[in-house]
Amino acid sequence: MTTTVSFVAHPDDDLLFMSPDVLSDVRAGFGVWVVYLSAGDLPCGEGFRACGMEYADMRIHGERAAYARAANVANRWTFEELSLGGHRVATNTLDGTGVRLAFMFIHAAGGSDQVGDLARMVLDGGFQARPIDGRAPYTRDSFLGVLRDLLRRAGPDYVRTLSTVGHREGDRDHVDHTAAAILAALADRDEHGRTWIRRDEYDGYVIRQRPENWSGFWRDEKAAAWREYRRHDPELGPNDWDEVMERQYRQRVFEAGDPWTPPDDFSV
Repeated sequence: MTTTVSFVAHPDDDLLFMSPDVLSDVRAGFGVWVVYLSAGDLPCGEGFRACGMEYADMRIHGERAAYARAANVANRWTFEELSLGGHRVATNTLDGTGVRLAFMFIHAAGGSDQVGDLARMVLDGGFQARPIDGRAPYTRDSFLGVLRDLLRRAGPDYVRTLSTVGHREGDRDHVDHTAAAILAALADRDEHGRTWIRRDEYDGYVIRQRPENWSGFWRDEKAAAWREYRRHDPELGPNDWDEVMERQYRQRVFEAGDPWTPPDDFSV
């Protein structure tokens, strides 16, 4: 069975920027792992409708609903805590399918914190990121160890990330998007700096400026899954992100063995 692993920063990045590709994997019956590197949380006390772990949990419920819709099955999930790289990682598997969602719960950039702990790990190998659900902290190396172990466990045919150079786009991408992509790409690299498992990079915010390039059945499937997610996210309005339902841009592909070097100009 074909297996894919998609690494994203926030619960919703997969639905907005890697779909309909991810959704077509689900419909084909592939083994589909989606790994959310941040909790997608917002700081409390700053006027948001929801914050912290409460908001993170709402977004998880949205992702579950979206993938149940994509797989055309009941929204029933089985929780499993995996031991990966010496850390405990929370996962949910959609009953009767090969869809598994994994949650790392790293603090996201947002509100008064426009840096976020993913970027802090990229820029400072000694920084300790403390997951918002109380799990053990990570340094950059220990975090990469978990991601590598997850790749060994999943055994994917290929990997997806957002763009590792999103900070260079005219519409500068969200800092978490780029930081998450860099961390995932580092985990998917061997000791010689070569790509371990084929990795496809997808554009983020910049797709809003690009022409529509999807229509028909898969556009409708993307929109249907997005609506399922959106009704769980109190920070979204009734039409938010509708403009990207007909857009998905996979811009760079690194085949196994291709060299990959992290960008030296990433900053916050």
